[in-house]
Amino acid sequence: MSTNPTLYCPIRGQLKVKAKTKDGLSFSEEKRRIDCLKYLLDKKYPKTHIKVESTLIRFGNSGRNSFRTDIVVFRKPVAEVEDLSLDEQREQIVLIAEIKRDNKEAEKAKKTQVHAAMGFLPDLKALGVYWDDIEQKVFYRELKGTKYRIKEAPISYLPEHGADIDVKKLRYENLRVTPNLVRLFENIEDAIHTYIADVSIRYELLLQILLVKVYDEGLNRHTNGTMIIQDFTLFESISDDEVLQIFAETLKKSLNRHKKYLPKEVVEKFHIEGAALREVSKYISPVKLLESNPEVMQEFYMYFAKQLYKWDLAQYFTPYEVVDFIVQIVNPQFGELIKDPACGSADFLISAYRRSVKNDPKVGDRVYGADNSINAVQISVLNMLLNGDGKSNIIQEDSLLAVKKHENNFDVMLCNPPFGVKITEKRQAVLANFELGKGLPSQQTGILFAELVVRQAKAGGRIAIIVPNGYLGNRNSNYYQLRRWLLQHTRVAAIIGFPRFTFKKSGADVSASVLILEKRKQPLLNPDDTEEYPVYVNLLDKVGWDIGNKKAQPIYRKNENDGTNILNTDNEPILDADFQEVLSELYHAPAIHAFPWLVTGVEQANVTDGWSISIKEITKNADFTLDPKRFCKKYLTLIETIKAHDFCSLLDVCDLMPQGWKGKKNSSTYRYVEISNVNDMAYECQELKGWQLPSRAKHRAQKGDIFIGSIWSSINKWFMAGADAKDENLIVTNGFYRLRIKEGKEHLLPDLILALSSEYYRIQMRALATGSDGLAEIPEEDLKFILIPIIEDPEIRTRTLEYITQMESETVFFRSSTQKMIAERSKDLYVPERKSNFSQV
Repeated sequence: MSTNPTLYCPIRGQLKVKAKTKDGLSFSEEKRRIDCLKYLLDKKYPKTHIKVESTLIRFGNSGRNSFRTDIVVFRKPVAEVEDLSLDEQREQIVLIAEIKRDNKEAEKAKKTQVHAAMGFLPDLKALGVYWDDIEQKVFYRELKGTKYRIKEAPISYLPEHGADIDVKKLRYENLRVTPNLVRLFENIEDAIHTYIADVSIRYELLLQILLVKVYDEGLNRHTNGTMIIQDFTLFESISDDEVLQIFAETLKKSLNRHKKYLPKEVVEKFHIEGAALREVSKYISPVKLLESNPEVMQEFYMYFAKQLYKWDLAQYFTPYEVVDFIVQIVNPQFGELIKDPACGSADFLISAYRRSVKNDPKVGDRVYGADNSINAVQISVLNMLLNGDGKSNIIQEDSLLAVKKHENNFDVMLCNPPFGVKITEKRQAVLANFELGKGLPSQQTGILFAELVVRQAKAGGRIAIIVPNGYLGNRNSNYYQLRRWLLQHTRVAAIIGFPRFTFKKSGADVSASVLILEKRKQPLLNPDDTEEYPVYVNLLDKVGWDIGNKKAQPIYRKNENDGTNILNTDNEPILDADFQEVLSELYHAPAIHAFPWLVTGVEQANVTDGWSISIKEITKNADFTLDPKRFCKKYLTLIETIKAHDFCSLLDVCDLMPQGWKGKKNSSTYRYVEISNVNDMAYECQELKGWQLPSRAKHRAQKGDIFIGSIWSSINKWFMAGADAKDENLIVTNGFYRLRIKEGKEHLLPDLILALSSEYYRIQMRALATGSDGLAEIPEEDLKFILIPIIEDPEIRTRTLEYITQMESETVFFRSSTQKMIAERSKDLYVPERKSNFSQV
């Protein structure tokens, strides 16, 4: 299937071309050319004067050879010059541009193509442009007596149409964001390689340069001041010694501001020549670092810190798309205090800072973080600094030990705590400070952090905490007490589930959800004493990257007709993710009236048909389950529509038979069914001696017994024991529930069989599963909630009975045969479309 999108060129219209190169990662030259054309149009170069792919000159035998350039801008409209000779056309050229897809051979392209092209142009004021993924430059001719030389400057110096180039000092507004900071700093490293051979010293120097750049941008960001670091290759009146002095003085000022927050001592003196720093200035002066895309900045920081500190940082990071999504929901406001008590690499704090800094330059004073790992603190501080926070309130602190120290202090608490059954707290001095830890020999750290974030929030404060789904649904006493405590102390604004493996690229194979909570002014004695209010519940299906691959390659939205990438107005592919759709639904849900802070400052927020449930739906459940699968629109709407017709429950029809069989270590031959040998409704047996049967062989089947998968990953597997079970030698593995039709309920067998073959059965099973999605189990006691629609069409009932007869006599695979009947039976039912990603229901 094709993955080439239709790019939109402002000069040539729709283009069916490759947006990306063969590696699928970097954009093609055509995409870069369109970016350049848009920039020229923004500078008011007339669209009618621009020609794409033009011949400048022909030479050789009969003009067989030619010199071409990617873009030409004429003094007159193209229609008026295209019939002229090439010599006459060159007289009318005011600008040429050369485009490359990447920066690999930039210097060669500048000299052999841009410089050469400009040499053919009679007009000494004609300009050249070079454009790739890292550098965008303008070239102009500087006269010295009777001679000229071609000079290179940042693209910001490109004058508007009809004006002369004016090389003056850059201001903050002249800087441009680069799509690849890693490549930019690799270029800088290459530039200083001849001056410093030692790699470790080079990276110390890069840190110094980075601090200079961060200080320079931070100083001028809100005032649009003149930048300290200019492209000094353009200002020959400034000597190399003066360039060195400018860098040194700026570094000193940066260290005076940031030194006490920095994770590692930085040498205060540059041990490099001014000539090298002049070359460096060419790369960093035109770049806007602090407003880089979060993904670009995260990738750069992981690269930079790995080189500088030799740390593998993947374990510290929460995917930035998830972080930004959560921060948008809690919606920090001007002047509010924000904290992450287990900040890791400060991803939540960075998102909150970046979201607020444009309207609140001093937001850095109100962003706080803590972590008990000095490595994490080092990571966080430098990361915050690179994102523009000159005053990082991040400290090394044992948040659990200091829980009382910061109680009721913060407007917004954000946290993705360390969780897992093996990550526990055993110190009695800590456990004694927690209601969920008192009197216990140990407690999961994640559960204690869930209590901590609530206690450290102010009354009315907001809390966003990522928790594993086991916390939200498992009936274990620890998890039950956590849910009860949260419902007593908070109001639940939203519960949103993430697909399994969402956090895999940071090393966590876990199914998780985010709880959005508001702290109560006074806790309830009992959760069911709560007032009525709506709760928003949803499940993300797509997150924009391959969750089955640790490299987390991006996945883009496709045109259903031809498989091409769908592009936005900037010709950028759009990540195939649900974040914005879920936010849009939230902003149109009844929950926004109960929690108006959700939409403070949000445009077009209004209640229409957004999904919410009543908090009473949660508190009336004896287990106080908060699992979003139980309350999502898909599941509850399905249940509602099934109940609008005749139905029964699974355990109205069947008895649940115990496992019990321990196996016989003898020489008798058994027919053994392993879970991998069940394909939807069909099964295969392997003959094994009694002594060969594995310990997981737990069921001894009778003819007519029905086996259904009991865990998330196998709920599509079921079968009825047929002729193979006639001598009671059919043995089935665990991982199945064994059902037997109740006496007197045999007439409901067709209804059961057809239901087990359907998507509406699988939706219910997934919704009732608790724990990590892949291994989540449907509890025995919840099978009573599985609803079976009664077949109303006599013809379908007759045909189903025919298949049942075949199943009883032999092993039969008949899924394709039942699909039409299921469709006919389901025409009056709400049966949601099958998800593209079955890591979530």
